[in-house]
Amino acid sequence: MKDLINQRLQELLSKKYGIQGLDHTLEAPKEKSLGDLATNACFLLAKHLKRPPNAIAEEVAQELRCNEFESYPLRGFINFRFSESYVKDKFRELLKTGQSYFFENVGRGKKVQIEFVSANPTGPLHLGHGRGAVVGDVLCRLLKAFGFHVQREYYINDAGNQAQLFGLSILYRLYELFGIEDEELKKMFEEEGYKGYYIKELAKDAKAFYGEQILKKDKQEAIELLSEYGIKRMLEDIKETLNLMGVVFDSWISEREILKSGLLQEVIRKLEDKGYLYQQDGAFWFKSSTFGDDKDRVLIRSDGTPTYFAGDIAYHYYKYKRGFEQVINLWGADHWGYLPRLKGALKALDIPESWLKVEFVQMVRLFSQGKEIRMSKRTGEFVTLKELLDDVGVDAVRFIFLTKRSDTPLDFDVDLVKSNTAENPVFYVQYAHARIRGVFREVGNRFGIDPDNEKLEEWISLLTDSQGMELMKKALFFRDTLKDAALNLTPHIIVYDLLEISKLFHNYYNHHRVIVEDRSVMMGRLALLKGVEITLKAILNLIGVNAPERM
Repeated sequence: MKDLINQRLQELLSKKYGIQGLDHTLEAPKEKSLGDLATNACFLLAKHLKRPPNAIAEEVAQELRCNEFESYPLRGFINFRFSESYVKDKFRELLKTGQSYFFENVGRGKKVQIEFVSANPTGPLHLGHGRGAVVGDVLCRLLKAFGFHVQREYYINDAGNQAQLFGLSILYRLYELFGIEDEELKKMFEEEGYKGYYIKELAKDAKAFYGEQILKKDKQEAIELLSEYGIKRMLEDIKETLNLMGVVFDSWISEREILKSGLLQEVIRKLEDKGYLYQQDGAFWFKSSTFGDDKDRVLIRSDGTPTYFAGDIAYHYYKYKRGFEQVINLWGADHWGYLPRLKGALKALDIPESWLKVEFVQMVRLFSQGKEIRMSKRTGEFVTLKELLDDVGVDAVRFIFLTKRSDTPLDFDVDLVKSNTAENPVFYVQYAHARIRGVFREVGNRFGIDPDNEKLEEWISLLTDSQGMELMKKALFFRDTLKDAALNLTPHIIVYDLLEISKLFHNYYNHHRVIVEDRSVMMGRLALLKGVEITLKAILNLIGVNAPERM
């Protein structure tokens, strides 16, 4: 819908004023009475033409008017309202083509990688990880639907200090099970160790698996062995939880393997050759301050071990070498300050700045009966993603995690998503689909009509009420919403529009009987409902939420 206006506007501006590529907006006005869309193009043109925007709007609006839409000036803006005939023609197209109506090949096979979740395998997934998993998964689905070649990747942080502390923590709990006291180990555990309940569970399993043989090993060897064992077990748990949510990955890349591959040495040589590396106090430093960082950063410590930053540069260099044209990372909000130094390192390696995009994901707060839930009743520790999924279900978790921009905090009301009321947004949207399917079953039973196989587009011309027109427009505008969500990496806007079309549908359903004596009226309304059903099912499938037949 937007594409038609944008195309006509750009053609007119080029022909009339010689202006191309104007970076204008085209959005729905706040009040429906002001039209379907409005553009600020004339305010931008005023700067070029040295004329008042009102005068330009009068001039441009008059020349833009056509059979498909009406255009009229309003305080310097140009507002647009699509004609009834055009809306019905497009709705017939939706009924004929089905879900494919909403998608076009924008990406044309562009090779994109999205790395998301990438939680340290030293504990179970928390709610923030789950939010990142849903946002990343929906972005992958969106971009694939619009013709991009998408690869999903999980980066396993299985090297470095946190992996050592993980193994140390399991060993400490293992010693407890065997009744062994080690003051040095105890001190390290109390200062920096992982103290979650799952460490005790891993220690029990390790005792059953290794028996007393583990006690015969050197302490450091035992730590490394238990670290590897624990990481393997936690990855199994992580994969199980993600699979439960319907989130899958094409590749799982190990930090340890990256460091073994020689990629880091290749990166170090390149940075050294370009003069971006220097040695001080036995360590190798990257001149990240040259690229806007507040200070230079260590890549190789004085003891010869690489920093996490060094491994991350090597990992992104590996992404670039694999030929991805665009890389998108989803990070926790606490990594905000880390981005400039990584971008600086990539720039030093001659990787284009636009190649890497990072979307940040804020934490989730859980509420019940108006109070924040900080601890799990089962474990006395943080509520895991798996516990939330078991409590409220996958559909509720996926939907609610998309109800706000990912870079803003999210409050999750457990009681609300369990209720079968209009206040529950998940229920509200799914019930719209179930209601339509219920109507279709009833007309099938009473009249032998199967809306899934009827040529309902023939009946669209009989729809005349304004509420029906608004519902048709909302369904058609989803094509623009999905495209915007894909290109701007903003999947939350899909949920906003899902709630809006569900509201319009429920209102229509409550004020217009579908099954009536006048067959022409009934068929027209069935056609409308079929288009809405196609829309709801397509979008719910896209965000990984069920479109139920009954509720």
